[in-house]
Amino acid sequence: MHTNPDMNAPRIVLVIHTTSYGVPPFMEACRKVGAEVIVASDRCHVLDSRWVWPPNSVVIDFFDPEGAAAVIAGVAPATTRAVLSVGGETAALVATAAARRLGLPSNDPAAVAATGNKLRMRTLCAAAAAAGRAVPIPAFFAIPLDADPAVVADRVTAELGWPCVIKPLLLSASRGVMRVDDAAGLRTAMARLARLLSAPALREMDPVLSQQALLEAFVPGREVALEALLADGQLRPLALFDKPDPLDGPFFEETLYVTPSRLPEVDQRAVLDAVAAATRALGLSTGPVHAELRMGPGGPVVIEVAARPIGGLCARTLRFDAGLSLEELIVRQALGQDVRHVLREQPASGVMMIPIPAAGILKGAAGVEEARQVSGIEDVIISIKPGERVVPLPEGDRYLGFIFARAASPAAVEAALRAAHAHLRFAILPTLPMGDRAPPQ
Repeated sequence: MHTNPDMNAPRIVLVIHTTSYGVPPFMEACRKVGAEVIVASDRCHVLDSRWVWPPNSVVIDFFDPEGAAAVIAGVAPATTRAVLSVGGETAALVATAAARRLGLPSNDPAAVAATGNKLRMRTLCAAAAAAGRAVPIPAFFAIPLDADPAVVADRVTAELGWPCVIKPLLLSASRGVMRVDDAAGLRTAMARLARLLSAPALREMDPVLSQQALLEAFVPGREVALEALLADGQLRPLALFDKPDPLDGPFFEETLYVTPSRLPEVDQRAVLDAVAAATRALGLSTGPVHAELRMGPGGPVVIEVAARPIGGLCARTLRFDAGLSLEELIVRQALGQDVRHVLREQPASGVMMIPIPAAGILKGAAGVEEARQVSGIEDVIISIKPGERVVPLPEGDRYLGFIFARAASPAAVEAALRAAHAHLRFAILPTLPMGDRAPPQ
């Protein structure tokens, strides 16, 4: 049942994808600050019983961002103070466009659109470097997926070198990203990516970008992720995550995130400087930022910058002064509160995104309770239900679940996550190849 809203309370519009994990934490964050919520989603709230939907929730079309923004602006009352996205880059673009229509503080929609287009992101960063504002990025070029692989291979040899990485201009969470070691592998990867991007939903989302790919130089080295907030163009770091597992391909499935980072202070400063330079090149000025970087031989190299918080349930790893969650920190900043002095709690923390070992139908998971009993483990969540299809990368778009840990040191967190994962056993029934499925990101 819905409670009667306080008509004088500030309103926050949450732009939500059907597939988003992060809805309940943002709902709770809004409740804690005394804000009423309006949900704009691609799922009908009348039929959906997963959450208690607030009044005035509306259904929007993510394939039409400006139309979706107009729908939101049409229902948002004068007491609306912010429009926030819960989900991927498309939700962020809709939220930004709606905030602009309502005259609320927001990023430039063109800047947010660039974070969802890997080629545009690279191009803007390269242009900034050419203007003397260096942004460290890999060498790159784009191709149509129907290009002659032999011609593309010659260009890779001349401009990037082997190995290289092929990735879609759209999509997130490493979907479609593959390491390519030679010309034969390039032919295979191009065909595989073309099959993935031929899904009708992706063609509808962007008929041009869904037929292109980005090729870039492979950057050797460990990978890190930075969680930060922008305010008036100034980047404030919240957490720097190490990714202890090597991400060298052929696919790039993320597993462990552990914070605080064990990088030397000079490297951590270099990471922050690189991400700050990238946000300036893209034109981002406010709100959450999630960035992925490689620690290459010459220093950090920016791989991705997103105008949104960390995805999945991973935000649960972060706690701040007075028990604030990452979502509450984002909500408070959006309402104009000063959160510059709020610090992350001291204990180390981390998450494992449980990888999918094989394609098929999940029959069940065993060892969950044993994993929860491992010292340092806070929770184990299996997010795919028995009977649902599981698909590994590069085609897959989900993890089996999440393991959360907290301990005195990053090393202890990492050890706890690995020990808990060792208890888990998944029964997966093989199936015939699935048809293409690609919900908006």
